[in-house]
Amino acid sequence: MADTRTEPGTLEDGGSMELVRVPAWEAKYRMGEDPDELAHFVCCRDLDWRKAACGYEEPDMPILKEAKVLCTMCVEIIRGLGGEPGVAICPYDQQACPDDEEVDRIIDERTSR
Repeated sequence: MADTRTEPGTLEDGGSMELVRVPAWEAKYRMGEDPDELAHFVCCRDLDWRKAACGYEEPDMPILKEAKVLCTMCVEIIRGLGGEPGVAICPYDQQACPDDEEVDRIIDERTSR
């Protein structure tokens, strides 16, 4: 007996919407130049780097190496998870974050394409 089941492929057919994401190594991010721009915190292990700790999401989130104005909600969320901004321990999994040289290398790769 042949299997006659079909799976819907579109929303109209009752299927789900498939999200297509660009792999992190292909995504180009912009460097923010204004140290007075509001800086959000993202996890360095997050492949998208689009969603901040506070939940703010932006398709063109700038990367700021020098920031004076930090998102207080991001800071509170990180502290609530037992972390501390600027300390190299991930608040999400309590593992060591990459050192500054490694993070700079990742930033250079993601902004130079």
